[in-house]
Amino acid sequence: MKLADTSIRRPVFAVMLVGALVVLGVVSIPRLGIDLWPRVEFPMVVVTTVLDGAAPQTVERAVTQVLEESINTIEGIGSLRSTSSDSLSMIYVEFELEYEIQEKAQEVRDKVASARGDLPRDAETPVVERVDPDSQPILAVMLAGPQSIRSITEFADKRLKPRLERIPGVGSVSLAGGRRREIRIWIDPLRLVGYGLAVDDILSGLEREHVELPGGRLETDQREWALRTEGKLTSSEQFGAVVVAARNGSVIHLRDVASVEDGM
Repeated sequence: MKLADTSIRRPVFAVMLVGALVVLGVVSIPRLGIDLWPRVEFPMVVVTTVLDGAAPQTVERAVTQVLEESINTIEGIGSLRSTSSDSLSMIYVEFELEYEIQEKAQEVRDKVASARGDLPRDAETPVVERVDPDSQPILAVMLAGPQSIRSITEFADKRLKPRLERIPGVGSVSLAGGRRREIRIWIDPLRLVGYGLAVDDILSGLEREHVELPGGRLETDQREWALRTEGKLTSSEQFGAVVVAARNGSVIHLRDVASVEDGM
């Protein structure tokens, strides 16, 4: 009422007051901050686990269910859903809004770490990540050329990717769509049985010879060098020469029971 009475008695003051507010608004509009991508924290955590070569049913039984049983005991979970596909398990954990997502993400990591011993030996370490829109890629670069897809992939991984990662402001660089080099070992079951061997014998031979070991140190008065034994195999011929077992004084090589392919 006092403002209305003052405006009636002093109309010029009322007009000037309204005009000042209008001018202030006009001046402030261009200075307002506009963010097309405002920072938003989603209360969701994703657990990704890779079990190479496993069928979806195996992934569901041996990985997804084990992790879900451990994660489900965390307080504040709004929804828990999962996807089990070929060689891949993904678990989506959504929490209630009143909980701090950083603390809940750490609780998920602790639960996953405690269940790590119940996962298959061949399963990779589960990766726990928060759903963060700021971490999503904002630039995609397509690489093409007359070379083979394998050569382009190696160029992108070994030369182009490190240069892009050194650019200031770049968080991470990931490759998609490439085909990496892969040494494939095709075991002949008839030859394997004929020599009285099992697949574990081949795995043991590869783990024994396809490895790099520390070779000690070389010290001088001014410097010190760390030595290592380069035991990593680099070609299909070297893989074929791996000794998998010895029977009756004769050596059995990998090429005797399997064919080695340098593929993708």
